[in-house]
Amino acid sequence: MKAGLAAVCLLLLAACAASHVVDRADREGFVAAETDNSAHERSAPQAHPELALTSKEEGAAALLISKLAGTPEIAARDRIISQLIALGPRYLPFFRKVDNAEVEMDLMYVIHRIESAGGKSTAEQAAVEKDDPSKREGTAGEDGPGAPDYNRGEEFSRDEAEKFMAVRLNQAQTLLEGGRYDTAIRIAEAAIVLLPDSKWRPEFDALILRARGEGQSEMLIAGTLTLEPDVVQYASNERSADFAEPLVIRCYLKNVSAQAITLRLYEGEGKESIVQLTVRYEQTDYQGNAMIQTGTVRLPVDSGGAITLAPNSSHEITVPLAGLSSLDADAPLKMALGIAQIEAALRVYGALDGEGKTLVLRPIRFAKQTVKVFPSGFDVASARSKPLATLRELMKAGKAQQVYLCSQLVDTRNTRAAGDLLLAEDFGQSPLPVQRARLRAMHTMFNTGATWDVRKWREWWADNRLRN
Repeated sequence: MKAGLAAVCLLLLAACAASHVVDRADREGFVAAETDNSAHERSAPQAHPELALTSKEEGAAALLISKLAGTPEIAARDRIISQLIALGPRYLPFFRKVDNAEVEMDLMYVIHRIESAGGKSTAEQAAVEKDDPSKREGTAGEDGPGAPDYNRGEEFSRDEAEKFMAVRLNQAQTLLEGGRYDTAIRIAEAAIVLLPDSKWRPEFDALILRARGEGQSEMLIAGTLTLEPDVVQYASNERSADFAEPLVIRCYLKNVSAQAITLRLYEGEGKESIVQLTVRYEQTDYQGNAMIQTGTVRLPVDSGGAITLAPNSSHEITVPLAGLSSLDADAPLKMALGIAQIEAALRVYGALDGEGKTLVLRPIRFAKQTVKVFPSGFDVASARSKPLATLRELMKAGKAQQVYLCSQLVDTRNTRAAGDLLLAEDFGQSPLPVQRARLRAMHTMFNTGATWDVRKWREWWADNRLRN
């Protein structure tokens, strides 16, 4: 956000948590995420010490906000937001000092909800009245707190503020199209609180009404989703390369209503249903470095016409995903492991009930799925067909990153043998990068011991080997 917008964001003043700094990778290497440990600052002195938060209270609130920033699931985010709202008015000064882009709009919503629910706490109100009796507030009417005056003294750039609001409107619309009604409403409400007289206010209001209407509509079509294959690979070591084999997205729709429903899936260009993918794409290497990107991919349904589903009957829709170059065009250049978490929603172009009357269907949402993406230079076929032999060869050749990649393809039948191989007595004879790769492979295979050395791993393996 540009400096001209700073006065608009009066509620966001201080950093509450560390953020990741990511550099662009070269062809063979990868990126390292660094943590700025100096990001924590002391809270400003409170005007009334009896209202000040203790360090323990601030720490607990900061932990909640940090969890919110790292939680992608809607239901889990809503639970954390409810906990923040429940903290009450004493925490408002702390919330207003938070400057974290990932939770910016969520905290706007939290602050608005707390202020709307009752404004100042009893102790805070008493302290204000003690200092200045003329500032006693009534319960309603002219004595109540008024809306902030954002236009006073032209303290910010109106053009930049409106650009920011347009970005938030687009973000809320994208979430709405994907069926994430609560999140879309929260972003829209927070934006209105931030700039009530924005030229985009009518669009925000309309979006909120639409989201509430669709969110409360009855579910008539349910769906499940599968991804095939479960492992994909880039076709070449070139920028914006597609997958060697497209990722096939299969959507299975089922009529869960008591009447027949006709789905108008495709009626020509511009009149097609849309499968919208919300993708979290993480790229990792053997050193534990990670780069995470999120984005939206829209796939049109270009066939199918209109189909009629009787109650309890099903229909399959298939759409291909050629690649993820829209998220990171440079990903095919890196010798990195990609893990794509995909949350899909189908927005049907149109629907009719059993009597031929128009139905308004909510977007059909599908459970989150995960697929692994490998670089073109890695022999996936050998690693899948003979994982132990391939792992041994790569360790002997000193190819650290490929050792890590191969460990991702070890099936459950071979995990015990793979653990024996990775922690074998020849561990100390391997080059340092290969040692790191062997320990990182153990961590990803058994989901523990991210910071363990080989001694700690061998102790754990002695106790847990027969369980795997």
